[in-house]
Amino acid sequence: MSRIRHDWSTEEVQALFELPFNELLFRAQSIHRQHFDPNEVQVSTLLSIKTGACPEDCQYCSQSGHYNTDLEKEKLMEVEKVLHEAQQAKQNGASRFCMGAAWKHPSAKDFPHVLAMVKGVRELGLETCMTLGALNEEQTQALAEAGLGLLQSQY
Repeated sequence: MSRIRHDWSTEEVQALFELPFNELLFRAQSIHRQHFDPNEVQVSTLLSIKTGACPEDCQYCSQSGHYNTDLEKEKLMEVEKVLHEAQQAKQNGASRFCMGAAWKHPSAKDFPHVLAMVKGVRELGLETCMTLGALNEEQTQALAEAGLGLLQSQY
């Protein structure tokens, strides 16, 4: 069993970047097999819980309110609807339920609903992950306490 390293030297990282692609894939797969069933795939479901009209100007993103992408703008979904979608995902074989919100950061009004979504999804027995924009320390801690597994923050 190999140990997780956090002490990589610049030379070691550079050597990995210089490997032929197939060699890098082989090494990654070999390490993966030491820790996980090589024939098991985690099924995840992604749901947009708040769609469109994001104030950020990310040119690659269809959620940005700065561009006409013909995307329907939707407010934050109701908790019950999100939990219904999570239950459907579980019935379809998902073990992780990911939620994304198109905003710069969650508002004080919306944040309690986001926490309820995380708690509810966890109660269904699913792992959770989210992308929520920028969060402060208090929000991050509250999400962790609610059971959030993975969080993607843009900052």
